[in-house]
Amino acid sequence: MDGSLVVVENGTVRLAAFHESPFPEALRKDLKNWISGESPTGSPSRHMPDIADLLAGLEEELGHRLLEKAGMDFRDLDCAGTHGITVRHHPFPHRLDFFASSPAIRGVSYQAANPFALSRAFKTPVVSQFRGADVALGGHGAPLAPILHRALFTGEIPRAFLNLGGIANLTGLPPEGSDHAVTAFDTGPGNMLLDLAISLLTQGAETFDKDGAHARQGRPDPGLLDWLLSDPFFSLAPPKSTGREEWGEERLRRILSRKEDLRMASGASSSPSPPERIDDLLATLSALTAESVSRGLTWLPVPPREIIAGGGGVKNADLIERIARRTGLPVVTSEERGFPSQAIESIAFAYLALLSLSGRPGNIPEVTGASGPAVLGQITPPPEGLDPLLLQDIAARADIHLPSPDRPRRTP
Repeated sequence: MDGSLVVVENGTVRLAAFHESPFPEALRKDLKNWISGESPTGSPSRHMPDIADLLAGLEEELGHRLLEKAGMDFRDLDCAGTHGITVRHHPFPHRLDFFASSPAIRGVSYQAANPFALSRAFKTPVVSQFRGADVALGGHGAPLAPILHRALFTGEIPRAFLNLGGIANLTGLPPEGSDHAVTAFDTGPGNMLLDLAISLLTQGAETFDKDGAHARQGRPDPGLLDWLLSDPFFSLAPPKSTGREEWGEERLRRILSRKEDLRMASGASSSPSPPERIDDLLATLSALTAESVSRGLTWLPVPPREIIAGGGGVKNADLIERIARRTGLPVVTSEERGFPSQAIESIAFAYLALLSLSGRPGNIPEVTGASGPAVLGQITPPPEGLDPLLLQDIAARADIHLPSPDRPRRTP
């Protein structure tokens, strides 16, 4: 769980404090089992309120730690934002297979979060459920962080911001003064398959490929890589998004089955040793991420001259090197631009919360595919209620202090 405390003033976003709070290992495993529906309770929805409150307790501890680091207290806060853990992201019209009488459903994105506990703990408005407003307008509800990428990293040259989370997404940032719009979309799996694979194949002894050490020693399987890249997602034009439903546990099972089929078809007489199996598979999955990022660049209206990378994947040195080789572009980390790579997402949702409290849209319709701009999220008031004068003050100050790309466009 990552948290950021940010100060927005004078057209800049300043990071006042950042803190990473790893889940205890047992809790991390339980949460993954719960999300995937493999917990003893069955459907993840059954205990969703309980899980949301469990997470809120951890967020409360994290919030107090951030205030302590920044030398502030809750009275300094204007608002807070919590993303929660996504338990269902299906932004397309669909029906429920298990519900015979199900009418058409327009699309959903739902995160487990308990903003009521947080608003009480910090005596401040809390914004949550950021994605639903965009989905209600026909959008994907993702990616949402590009509005922050635009505010932080737009400059004199065209750039791309690459977020390497469980899913990788790319933001094209035209240079200042350009008539081109920001473009952003998911490119495919980032760390998700890599983490799932090493955890499964080491029976939980390793949960991620530290520095990409396993992948660096392996060799990508051309047949398996070609099969993975034949997925229709990679040829879709933006806007597009994807997630665990497409690139989670079920996809890994199919990958392992396909890998074994290819091995048998090649006439291999014996199974490889476990280290070789792990290294080659991780090399293939790393090559998949690098290739999908490279293909994603072709959709950007202005070819970037550098890639700024953020998210947990920047700690995987082998993956970053593969992306740089495959794209032919320099890859620098957001930390080299003044923002810890792991902090970008939490900074984004703090920033989006401020936009919502100031009455400003947080989505970019060209990015998400929504039919128009939307003020994002649900606002949970503190126990004493929302102060209209405070909201007016936030809106007035935001009009002056929000970075210039996100100031309202005023017509004469």
